[in-house]
Amino acid sequence: MAKRTAKRMIITGVAVGLFVPGAATAASASDSNLASVHHCTIAALRPIRVGVQPGPIVIAPDGKTAYVANAASGTITPIRVATNKALKPIRVGDTPIAMVIRPDGKMLYVVDYGADTVVPIRTITGRALRPIRVGQLPVDIAVTPDGKTLYVLNTNLLGATGTVTPIRTATGKALKPIKVGRQFNVSTVVVSPDGKIAYVTNLRSITPINLRTNTALRPVRIDGPNRIAFTPDSKTAYVTSTLTGTVTPIRTATSTALKPVKVRPYPFAIAVTPNGKTAYATSVTAKLGLVIPIRTATNTALKPIKVGFGPIAIAITPEGKTAFVANVVGDTVTAIRTATNSVLKSIKVGHPPQYMAITPSGRTVYVVGYSSDEAPGFVTPIRTCSA
Repeated sequence: MAKRTAKRMIITGVAVGLFVPGAATAASASDSNLASVHHCTIAALRPIRVGVQPGPIVIAPDGKTAYVANAASGTITPIRVATNKALKPIRVGDTPIAMVIRPDGKMLYVVDYGADTVVPIRTITGRALRPIRVGQLPVDIAVTPDGKTLYVLNTNLLGATGTVTPIRTATGKALKPIKVGRQFNVSTVVVSPDGKIAYVTNLRSITPINLRTNTALRPVRIDGPNRIAFTPDSKTAYVTSTLTGTVTPIRTATSTALKPVKVRPYPFAIAVTPNGKTAYATSVTAKLGLVIPIRTATNTALKPIKVGFGPIAIAITPEGKTAFVANVVGDTVTAIRTATNSVLKSIKVGHPPQYMAITPSGRTVYVVGYSSDEAPGFVTPIRTCSA
């Protein structure tokens, strides 16, 4: 019964992962702020129908295929980027809720929450291979930059002590689990760009994992951590905390928390620009949604940017010129010009957006819209006008 209840919490809506105060009366950002970039209008294209309760989306390194996990359908929907057409779904099991693609693009790994497994998929054939057994209730997965090792976060029932299962990609063999802290359903594991360390969110801390030895280090105390983003040089990780209304920088060489940066009350998602100069944290107040830029050189918060209500996700184009923010209330995506920290446009997407991914070329953002238990979901492509 406990596992069935936990599974329901994972897949029944984004409100589990994001506290949105006053959502019933809040208004989304105005759609009147329209803009064009390089004589090309940023615009939503025709939505793509996928499976039931779509969730995370990843894009192959060559930019040719996007993959969407459909939690209630037990499938992965490939999308051909050149035509924005959904291909034949790939059956993977019970409840696919997280994915990662190997850096060489040859294998996709899918976390099946309901079966306590990771399902490898050979991308050239779209064929699911033998599942790999991991811990109880796995919720997230990351891969090292060299593609040799996966790290799977297992919650082991909500509120229990979690584990991280390393998997050798060459053999598909699961190694000895690494104990981390007490878990909850929005926990995450993130690997640094240099592949030396991983950070795992716990209920009241971050657990660093030394990836050379696969050992957990001393936890870093942060109450209610949500999301983690590394700078490109891997020297600093930024951690949002909804409970404390802060973004905490961590010096990765020593896994030392620096002075928290105060932002608006409820920070959630975070992303760092490719040049590493600015971190952008989304935040929700009782009346509007905000994105707070943080200057990484000084760890100071800059003037907040008003976006739509319920900004649950943020992604930045590869050249770093535009940030896109998914606003789950109001069904919009806000485009932000990073050079001036100003809103370019609010784009209507038709379904509550909850996940996003940007193609390697930066030309298209794929926005995954939430659906009910029975209805199919949709992915909306947005033309970004990036070079």
